[in-house]
Amino acid sequence: MNIEEVFKRWKATLDRRYGQGFPAEFVEKAHENLLDAYASFDASGCADSQFLTELCSASANKSAQRLGEILLFERLKHAGYDPKPSPNSWGPDFLIQQDGKQICLELITPSTGDDVKINELFTSHDPLNPCPNAATELRQRTLLRMTAAIAEKLGKYEGYLRDGVVGSQDVLVIVVNDALLCPDVFFYGVSHNADAGVGGQSLAEHAVYGFGHSIWESDSEGGNYVRKSTFREIVDNRPEPARDASPRGPVPVSLFGTPVQPEAAEIAHRASVISAVLQVTLREDYGFMMLLREKAEIEDRLVEGLLRPGALVINPRAANPLYVSLQQGLMRIVDAPALSLKEAWDLKNRELKLLFGEGYKEQPFPG
Repeated sequence: MNIEEVFKRWKATLDRRYGQGFPAEFVEKAHENLLDAYASFDASGCADSQFLTELCSASANKSAQRLGEILLFERLKHAGYDPKPSPNSWGPDFLIQQDGKQICLELITPSTGDDVKINELFTSHDPLNPCPNAATELRQRTLLRMTAAIAEKLGKYEGYLRDGVVGSQDVLVIVVNDALLCPDVFFYGVSHNADAGVGGQSLAEHAVYGFGHSIWESDSEGGNYVRKSTFREIVDNRPEPARDASPRGPVPVSLFGTPVQPEAAEIAHRASVISAVLQVTLREDYGFMMLLREKAEIEDRLVEGLLRPGALVINPRAANPLYVSLQQGLMRIVDAPALSLKEAWDLKNRELKLLFGEGYKEQPFPG
């Protein structure tokens, strides 16, 4: 496959997801946005020697990882950063600078691997007739892919530290692109990311904070019920045996906590080098997100509310904390001034009026 065939594949994917419900010019513009993102990345010097080969690979996993690199680069550039590659192509995927600190971004796009059950669950899912057991199983299995991805990048970064490629004071953000953990339908990567975990929070939060199922408990007076999160240090692995026929061991999911169980405590100690995990969806739909982003920037800020920047999960035990200005930069997808309280209030009134119709009575600003 050559690069022109890759471009055609992107277009076919956009047609499949958006062609039935959106004007043809919208789909064409989204495709052009992807081509522009590719051209910008290609000219940046960030592509390594294997980039084009893997982008054009017949392997969906390799191609998705490389598309993720293109789109993460575009996102960082649009947020005002100047992402650079690691010297000699050995080190984190991107390096950015802010306030005198070097921030290392390691991108990984976890696939479903040999867990064929995930795709079966995606295929059988019927939103109008959901099956709670199937939904729970899907969330548990995709969580395992998320935890494996974070652990893989942690191990790789530890190698960079040993080799002196990065410094002990550098900030590490592991960027998990959940593109291959999403069903093949529209708006994943625009208004939402991969489906949440069993407790309702993002998969990344489940993977590092140890969230479990949410439960309803009565308050102290017994009159009202409140939803509370449960927590766990490890989760059961999937029941299928490993490739060597051995049983799969339990998986730690409290990397950013203070677990007691030895296996979970050991990896949590190692994970102190991770400042944060950013879960995003970087796939062909990003071209459509760029289209809406432009509308938010030059036409109507109301569109901004449709766009999902991802989930940034902070490590409270990080050796190098992720300071607030960097958190804001990494979550910035629309290049526009911050809204005043009055502007935000007026936008909310407009949004509610669109939802409830002309009968909605606008609420006056309390200031």
